[in-house]
Amino acid sequence: MSQNKKNILCVVGSLNQTSQLHQIASFLDKEYNIFYTQLYGDGLAYKFVAESGFFDNTVLGKNSSFTQRSKKYIKENNLVYDYRGETKGIHYDLAIMSTDMVVPSSFLSKKMVWVQEGMIDPLTPIAKLVKKFKLPTFLPGNTSLNGTTNIADIYFAASKGYKKYFNSLGTQSEKILTTGVPNFDNIIEMQKLHFEHKDYVLVASSDIRELGGNEDRVHFINECVRIADGRQLIFKLHPNENFDKSSREIRENTPADTMIFNTGSIDPMIAHCHTLITQFSSTVYLGMILGKKIYSYFPIEELEANVPIQNGGTSAEIISKIIRDFMEYEGNKDTFLAQYEPAKSFL
Repeated sequence: MSQNKKNILCVVGSLNQTSQLHQIASFLDKEYNIFYTQLYGDGLAYKFVAESGFFDNTVLGKNSSFTQRSKKYIKENNLVYDYRGETKGIHYDLAIMSTDMVVPSSFLSKKMVWVQEGMIDPLTPIAKLVKKFKLPTFLPGNTSLNGTTNIADIYFAASKGYKKYFNSLGTQSEKILTTGVPNFDNIIEMQKLHFEHKDYVLVASSDIRELGGNEDRVHFINECVRIADGRQLIFKLHPNENFDKSSREIRENTPADTMIFNTGSIDPMIAHCHTLITQFSSTVYLGMILGKKIYSYFPIEELEANVPIQNGGTSAEIISKIIRDFMEYEGNKDTFLAQYEPAKSFL
């Protein structure tokens, strides 16, 4: 790492967040020193609960499955990890974040940009109360308030629909740039992926129970069987799900030829399915773009408004160019953003 270069800290969580920020950083690593850390909060209390196992069903847990998969990716790609941004004694000039619900106070003196990961969870009654009374935005226990704190200097959104959502809940419209996001901006290319099965009903389940929510999983499974109507079922479990419990429920309530996967990419599975059934999963957008018959816990009209921009896989480069300009800009932040008129195209 060069002592003469400015430093960027990528704050990651899930594997999807990690791979997205890596794609953006890959356009910046010749000019800047790039480091990675798992999402973290201020002080000893946050550090204790993260390391004690209390948050191990979330991206905050030091030993959570999210963290382990992200660290594996970081190691495999020879990226530099700096736990909590403090193990290497580095001054960071800019932070790239995938969540603005937990932001260390030290970031307030840095430039900050936020990149949308994927689908945002539904706005629950608890989330509305949290917003109304200005409580910590992580309290709802989901991502419904991610992107709504207005704390970052620039917000990169997947679509105009999501920009409208973030703005409606408190983030200034001028800060939100609709650029599309990596991993969801070139979905049509998935058609080239190989998968050994064809024309089945694919179920992409969510980790609702693992995150403390209520779910009648047996009822959901029975609905999947009804929708399949004799067509083969394939379940792709969320990586954070309790595999043994979920598998047992599926086996007990589905035909004998039902298949269950909990590892590997879901992309080729979606490419070759007939129907895609989701709960609260970003994968529904993949199915929509590929013309699959879809089911989701979200209303279809809401999904259609929020579907990510398809720009041929150029979102990472587009975002990196704006970050580079912002990194070198020394004037007023509002003046910097003024050059990006609402109607301006980044494509």
